[in-house]
Amino acid sequence: MAFFARAAKEIPPGITSDDVRYISITIVALTCVFVTLNRFLCPKFAPRFMRKEPFLLAFELTCFAPLAYCAYVGTRGWLYDLNVGYETPHQRLHKPLPLSSRKMILCNCAFQIWDFIISLRHAQLNSIEMLMHHALAAALCLAGLHIGFGQYYGLFFMGVTETSSLPLVWVDLGKYYPELAKRCSGMDLLAKVIFGLMFIAVRDVLFMKHSITLWKDSFAVLAAGTAKFPGVTKAFLVTNLFFNVLQIAWTKKLLDGLFELINGGGKDEADKDKEE
Repeated sequence: MAFFARAAKEIPPGITSDDVRYISITIVALTCVFVTLNRFLCPKFAPRFMRKEPFLLAFELTCFAPLAYCAYVGTRGWLYDLNVGYETPHQRLHKPLPLSSRKMILCNCAFQIWDFIISLRHAQLNSIEMLMHHALAAALCLAGLHIGFGQYYGLFFMGVTETSSLPLVWVDLGKYYPELAKRCSGMDLLAKVIFGLMFIAVRDVLFMKHSITLWKDSFAVLAAGTAKFPGVTKAFLVTNLFFNVLQIAWTKKLLDGLFELINGGGKDEADKDKEE
C-alpha cells in the first residue's frame, strides 16, 4: 500500500539529484546491454546472416525494453492516473504527474539521449530528422519536468505513442536484415500490418487529436494571462508542430511501403503465373 501511495503522490517541479541519477543509471544500463549484445552475444548466437553486422540487431533488442516500459506505464497512467484534477487547460498544462508516470518520462528522456548517442555511430540510424527527434524529445522531457509544464501531454506523447514502436522493432529488423524477412515472411507481414494499424490509430489520429487539445489549452491560458511560462508555452507549440510534420512524413513512408508491398505482391504473382 505504501508503494501505491508513493506512486500516486504528485511530485513538485524541478529536476532533482535523484532524477539525474535515474537518467544516468538508465543510460549506463542501456549501454551495457547494447555492448554485451553487440560485442559478445549477437556475433556468437545470432543467426549466421546477422553475425557480420550485429550492431543493428543489438540496437533493436536493446530498444525493446525501454519502449515496452514507456508504452505500458504511459498507457496505464493515461487511462487511470488522469481521471481527476486535469479538467481545465491550466491544470492540464501546469499540474505535475504522479510519481509512476513521472518515472516513465525520465526513462524516455534517458532512452532518447542514449538513442541519439548510439545513432551517431551508424548510417542507418543517424538521419537528421531522427537525431532532431531524439534531441527535442529529451529536451522536452527535461524542460517539462524541471518547470512543471506539459506533463499531462507528456504522458501521451512520450508513453502511449510508444505502443506503436513495439511492432516496429520487428519491422526494422526485417528491413535491416532482408534474409530475416524472407525466412519469417508470415511474421514480417503480421508485424507490418500491426505496426501500420497502430501507427495510424496512435500516431496519426490520436496524436493529432491531442495536439489540437494542446494548442487549444495553450491559447486559452495565453489569452487569459494565466500561463506560468508564456515563452515556454509557445516553444512547446513549435516543437509539437515539428513532431506533427514528422508524423505526416512517416505516414507517407508507411503508405509508400504499403503500396510497394501490394504492387510487389502482385508482380510476384504475375511472374509466378508466367513461369507456369
